[in-house]
Amino acid sequence: MRRQESVVSAAPEQSWIDWLACPDCGSALKASTGKLACAACAKAWPIVDGVPHFVEDFPYWGEVPQAKMQAVNDRADSGCWKAALLESGDAEVEKAAEMILNLDRANWHWLANVPRDSRVLDLGAGTGTNAHALGLHYREVIALEPVRERIEFMRRRFAQEKLPNVKPVRSSLWSLPFAKESFDMVAMNGVLEWVATGRTGNPHDLQKQAVKNVFGLLRPGGCFYLGIENRLAYGSFLGWPDPHCGLPWVPILPRPLAHWYARRRGHAEGYRNYLYSSAGYRKLLESVGFNHIQTYVALPSYNHPRFLIPLDDNIFRYYFSNFAAGQLRWHRKLGFKALMALKLLKYCEHSFVIFARR
Repeated sequence: MRRQESVVSAAPEQSWIDWLACPDCGSALKASTGKLACAACAKAWPIVDGVPHFVEDFPYWGEVPQAKMQAVNDRADSGCWKAALLESGDAEVEKAAEMILNLDRANWHWLANVPRDSRVLDLGAGTGTNAHALGLHYREVIALEPVRERIEFMRRRFAQEKLPNVKPVRSSLWSLPFAKESFDMVAMNGVLEWVATGRTGNPHDLQKQAVKNVFGLLRPGGCFYLGIENRLAYGSFLGWPDPHCGLPWVPILPRPLAHWYARRRGHAEGYRNYLYSSAGYRKLLESVGFNHIQTYVALPSYNHPRFLIPLDDNIFRYYFSNFAAGQLRWHRKLGFKALMALKLLKYCEHSFVIFARR
């Protein structure tokens, strides 16, 4: 539930631009009429409707098709951003509205142990749901997103919600316009599995570099939040389609075989959306220097975190016995009870919420 009165006082309007940095050389940027310029390397980037744009062309991706998202933005420009979603009359838009409006998606922040007087970066902010929620609790929030239509939606959303402490910036994980050690917390919600899409190179290596980039942005003691699916989710073993590429089996297949299979099924780039087990995520995070890693089972998923259960204790058994078992059909209940008896079920749920400290 949103509580508008809990918004943390924002910093002065100009200050958020003052701590942007050149994504190429890391030098300070100077704002002038309609642009940001780097004195060191002489590069400049436009400011469009108050939003810095550090990328130009970026492939569209979103919960609804591009043309429909543009129509939503047009309606939001002359009315209410919520009404533009809920009263669109389009089934795809109204279905997406449930997730776009759900501020409970960021309920994980209560476990982050980050002071309210903090600077937070939401990497791959999408339509701004998490950034919106975080802006009600933290002093400064940057919502970084490369897709133009999503940036335009967030600009309207934050303005109409009177959240001056939440600032959209159009850029990508590979063009970060921030100085090192700029943030107290960085969030990546459903983003890491996509970073290799459209790029050359080994997906694991690209994901590792992405996590390394995050590590560099955090101040010592800063928190990295990661919300992501589980490679070993039981649905993968049952042949459920992968939520990213739509193919069955690919998460659990050996990577070379998954790559071959995806190409045979019409994916020219092969399998790029690497997922990991809980142990695999820990190994990835530790490889770039993160420590104090806490993993939670997110139920029913990290995008709908009704329950966040610590992986490393016995609370999951209590959850299963009291909240889940009674809702299952008999055949699934038998299978789940067998996995519980083997102490494996919590490692086979859909997704995780992970916190790591620098």
